[in-house]
Amino acid sequence: MTEKPAFKKTIRDTAWDYKTKNEYEDVTVRQQPYVHMHYRHIFDERDYDIYDPRYTRLKSSDWEAFRDPKKFWYTTYVNNRKKMAEEIENAFSQANELGIIENLSPQWADAVRDLYTPLRHLEYGENVQMQYVIRYALGSAIEQCATYQAYDKTGRAQWISQWAMNMQEHHGDFLSHGKEVLLNEPAFQPLRRYVEEILVTDDWAEVLVAENLTLDLLLGNLMYREFNKEAMKQGDTHLAVMNLVIAKQLDWHRDWAFSLFKLLALDEAESRWDYLKALGYEEWEGDYRWGKVLSDPRETPEETLSNVEIIQEWVDKWYPKAFEAVLALAPLFEKHGIEINLPATLKKIEEEAIIPIYKKYKLPFKQYEIALS
Repeated sequence: MTEKPAFKKTIRDTAWDYKTKNEYEDVTVRQQPYVHMHYRHIFDERDYDIYDPRYTRLKSSDWEAFRDPKKFWYTTYVNNRKKMAEEIENAFSQANELGIIENLSPQWADAVRDLYTPLRHLEYGENVQMQYVIRYALGSAIEQCATYQAYDKTGRAQWISQWAMNMQEHHGDFLSHGKEVLLNEPAFQPLRRYVEEILVTDDWAEVLVAENLTLDLLLGNLMYREFNKEAMKQGDTHLAVMNLVIAKQLDWHRDWAFSLFKLLALDEAESRWDYLKALGYEEWEGDYRWGKVLSDPRETPEETLSNVEIIQEWVDKWYPKAFEAVLALAPLFEKHGIEINLPATLKKIEEEAIIPIYKKYKLPFKQYEIALS
């Protein structure tokens, strides 16, 4: 009587037999080495490998399974963003030629100087921590999306800087004033604190929740969409067209991140090491076998919560903070007579843009309750 062969969990027969389906996959997947490591970093006191599953609490049975909904790779991304940059350049040029900038009212110029110019620093701060995601994220398709989002945030910081320089040709100082507002205006301190907290967040997946699933949905929809209604009342197409372009970027940032977390929420991996085990990591006769140079993962306590529970924990942690930080801008809106009821507008954004996207991707979301006094 022959013994029944023991079940062995595998994803594919070998780590290098992945069959791609299109050009995006051809150039994207399986760039990160998991088994055949040619070096290890020496500056991480945690003694982890260069692509190590312990950099996040989330578990995955296949870190290479994620696909960008837009299927961006370098050429397609650059071509797409080149068109956006041309839209911005044309809008700025036309606004200058038509005299739109110089004819804006002093009251409106003062309002956007206070409310809009500091955003360039917040965008840059989020870009810095997105580079942390780039460094530690598992899965080359995930890292690629984070890379392009970091580019976008750098680009937005530069576009807002260009906009501010255009404005200050006719309406006084903008750039240095925006920095002072960020550093000293009480209404901006909760947002500044929020971004600084992101900068010291260790888990790369939690960073994505703190940016894409919370703050960017609230602040992004407020300043790059709702605020456009006020800009158009003032005839400020200089600002409005830039906001339209930025909103297109925000849609993609939202969609790729939600797609990723939906995939992870459905993943039934039991251990953070499931994927590497499936690649033959334990059996590979190299210098980085468990218990040799690489710290033994069996000595690392496993996460007891499911991916869904961890995502819920992060959303519950960051969403109220983001809501309160954006709501703190209310005194500045009132000071400049901006006809936006901030508490009501944020709840409208929550109901029309945030809750539906969480439902679409079947991710946990508890509506944040705040007294609208």
